[in-house]
Amino acid sequence: MIVQNIAYLYAIQLLRLMLPLALLSILTKVLTSTQYSVYIYTLGCAAWLSMLIEYGFNVSATRRLASSSKPSEVLDIILQTQSARLLLVAVSAIFLAWAIFSSSVFISYPEWALCAWFLGVMTGLTPTYYYQAMSKLKLVALLEVIGGILSVFSVVFIIRSSEDFWWLGVVLVVIRLIIWRVLERQMYKIHFLHWGKLFRLQLGFHALKDGWKFFLVQIAASLYTSFNIILLGSTSSAYSVAIYGSSERLIRAGITFIGQATSAIFPKLNTLKSVDPMQLLRARRLTLIIFILGGFFCLPFIWILAPLISSILFHGILPEITSVLRVMAWVVPAIAISNVLAIHFLVVDYKEQLVNRVVFTAVPISLMMGYVLSREYGAMGMTVAWVAIEWLVVIGLAVTLYINHKRT
Repeated sequence: MIVQNIAYLYAIQLLRLMLPLALLSILTKVLTSTQYSVYIYTLGCAAWLSMLIEYGFNVSATRRLASSSKPSEVLDIILQTQSARLLLVAVSAIFLAWAIFSSSVFISYPEWALCAWFLGVMTGLTPTYYYQAMSKLKLVALLEVIGGILSVFSVVFIIRSSEDFWWLGVVLVVIRLIIWRVLERQMYKIHFLHWGKLFRLQLGFHALKDGWKFFLVQIAASLYTSFNIILLGSTSSAYSVAIYGSSERLIRAGITFIGQATSAIFPKLNTLKSVDPMQLLRARRLTLIIFILGGFFCLPFIWILAPLISSILFHGILPEITSVLRVMAWVVPAIAISNVLAIHFLVVDYKEQLVNRVVFTAVPISLMMGYVLSREYGAMGMTVAWVAIEWLVVIGLAVTLYINHKRT
């Protein structure tokens, strides 16, 4: 079951990243350089906003659901989580106001600021946590496949010139809307819920309180990952945004295998903690070794394929992608190691506060480093800042885990 769960999670997240990449070859031919930069920036903003609304429930709610055996308990968790997310959607209006009135990238395309907000909100509201905890990800994977295919065909037949740019936003929003509503409706149907029961202010605050530790570490981590492209958009040129954003999405396609394997294994480790501590220890060590080897195994492939990607996927229009990709590849083994140390070791042991300390220490360093380097060196500067901070986090987590082990 766990292997099947991992496979479905891979399909979901990989399609969310790879299918937009499949469109890049088409879009770089059809759109102007500014429009292409806006498109990439929109995807980056939406990804960061979805983290805000998701609030770490893919960990906290999944953990609670996986350990709940009574239907009434499952229902309460769903009500709390969905109510909390609706509260966060209201908070996200601040981002929308900023994007429309203050963002230099969206200044000529305010409709794309709205598109970024809709995509982020709908992705954040999608109840993947429920299907993940119940090991029922087949429907999620299927919808992502269908949505991805529809995206490609829609772009091929509708986006014929730069004048059709606004239609691209419509296509992205409509497809994401369908996926979100189908998954949400199916969950409500199983548990006999409807919209009238959803927004419970008190339940929402209860869920926010329960998941705030995961949220803090997730949103803090996003400030040196997903937020980088937003920061870059305020310090450098649209060309730098296109270079960094395109490279980041390619690298994140690889990171998907790491993050989703971590999430899929997480419920099993929680179960082992209570029933077989020795097997838990063996499972942790095995996953750490596999993730380390897998992360470093990616480096030579990215180094070799980077020039080919630049020439084939981007038609040589963005030549700096080759060097940026080769440097950015070093985040893959760093994230592989840090995910296991943080989630499989510390979070499983309910030591989220230790993870928070490491991440919170990294955030101001990352923001300062990213701001300074991106102003001076554009996309490459932000890339160096990201790689450096990811390895700093690995060192911090390893030292924290060692100290905690000695104490306990």
